[in-house]
Amino acid sequence: MVRKDYYELLGVKKTDSSDTIKKAYKKLALKYHPDKAEADKKKEYEDKFKEINEAYSTLEDAEKRRRYDSGETSSAGHHASSGFSGGDFSDILRDLFGGRGGYSDDEEEEEDSNLSFKLTIDFKEAVFGCEKEILIKKNIFCSMCDGTGAQDKQLETCDRCDGQGRLKINQKTPFGVISRIVSCEDCNGEGQIPEHKCSHCHGAGIITSKEKVKVKIPAGIDNGQTLRVKHAGNAVKHGEQGDLFLFIQVTPDKIFKREGFDVHMDLAITFAQAALGCEINVPTLAGEDIKIKIDKGIESGNVLRLKGRGISHLHEPSHHGDQFVKVLVKTPKKLSKAQIQLFEELAKLDE
Repeated sequence: MVRKDYYELLGVKKTDSSDTIKKAYKKLALKYHPDKAEADKKKEYEDKFKEINEAYSTLEDAEKRRRYDSGETSSAGHHASSGFSGGDFSDILRDLFGGRGGYSDDEEEEEDSNLSFKLTIDFKEAVFGCEKEILIKKNIFCSMCDGTGAQDKQLETCDRCDGQGRLKINQKTPFGVISRIVSCEDCNGEGQIPEHKCSHCHGAGIITSKEKVKVKIPAGIDNGQTLRVKHAGNAVKHGEQGDLFLFIQVTPDKIFKREGFDVHMDLAITFAQAALGCEINVPTLAGEDIKIKIDKGIESGNVLRLKGRGISHLHEPSHHGDQFVKVLVKTPKKLSKAQIQLFEELAKLDE
């Protein structure tokens, strides 16, 4: 049997550290997990997954790696020939990565500590900024035990893990014995446990509650942007409170349309106003109308620019976009007899 190159299978060098090998293995194990394969590639993914597990089970163990490097052992492919179901693969991954979906405990904790909330505001609130008070369901520290989980707020060292919070266990797999570090179940990885659990939070130190959060929406924020509110997320026992991420949705305005920090609007005028020119009031974001001049003979579709009448820049409030006014000449659909007569006379003059 041809000896397999375990280093090549994992995409690492012979001189790489065990940490580098472990990272490479995790990446490949997630990539080739059979559950991610399409039906026609299921067998291909299963075979590849067996190979990389076979390689890792040898290279992660110092003694096995030494013997492999010295050529004392042949390919361990025989061990990988055992049949596996999709559940077996999932169990192996879960055991190796210490959590669901291949994420580490730290990554899960960080993900769980953050909150997301969709906040809808109107157009003017986005333009000028505002303050909002929102009601969100979040984890907070138990006030009865100050987040300790203990009735008397006193903790003692966990006997099972001697205060380490983690345990080393050896697990037999079809590829050999794999050592892994797991969180201590007795103390949930904290190293300390309450002698008497808090009656309010049942020892968790954290409860779920609906809380009002005041948030300041900066002027110039746009639809689809995300606002981060630090330390307004979930409380994490013995850790830093997570953040709140607000996904901003802005309701459209009836008059103005936004493009970056500029605003656009349509202005309808009559034939007479277009031909003769005029002065006409137009609305602005500030809520006041300003008078603009329409030159004689202006054509429908022409755009006028009102400098500095747009939206203030999100990070530079002193800078503003512009307001653009698109002139649209209205064609009357119904004419009175007098209007018809005037247009007929006008048409004769144009001949």
